[in-house]
Amino acid sequence: MVISESQSRYAEGWSEADYVGGHPALDFINTVADTGKTRLSDKIGNWDAVRKWAGGAGLLSRPELAAFFQDASLDDDDELARLHRFREQAYEAILGLVGQTDTGSQSVIDLERSIRDAMGRGAFSGEGRQFRWQPDARSPQRWLDAVALRFEEFLRSEDVTRLRQCTRCTWFFVDRGRGAGRRWCDMRTCGNRAKAEAFRCR
Repeated sequence: MVISESQSRYAEGWSEADYVGGHPALDFINTVADTGKTRLSDKIGNWDAVRKWAGGAGLLSRPELAAFFQDASLDDDDELARLHRFREQAYEAILGLVGQTDTGSQSVIDLERSIRDAMGRGAFSGEGRQFRWQPDARSPQRWLDAVALRFEEFLRSEDVTRLRQCTRCTWFFVDRGRGAGRRWCDMRTCGNRAKAEAFRCR
């Protein structure tokens, strides 16, 4: 799927409804204004929107985010386009984890390559007994690397077994509930729309 529309108004602000994935990697995939299965409307169409989204998503620690903000000249149009392409490759790869595509597809190979490249440019650091990969804030690929490293973190976590996709849109989320499980990314959006549609069809 290809993003065909960019909407700069999303740079103005983000709400709680934009962060329903349960992990920054999934919230990154969900940066489209998607009320169906189209993925046509881009919510990170410029760098201002990317930066504000990242701050709300918890993509980076506060010191890391401050370091990323120091040199905006590294963030050019080519890097933004590369970030968009990575998002759609990651989306296709994650579809494989929920059984909708071949897990050996090219998108999975591309995601693995992006993670390996991010590790090669980053650093493995620790605080106390917590260790993780950190992206290089001086690299032009820093935003892509930051997201790729969060995918590496997510794919090693137990949350992968709770990964679900909304039945109404293309957004992903971690289902930590009990019982029948979540069907929608958010009851306030897709859940209410689905119920309204079902009511009209009666």
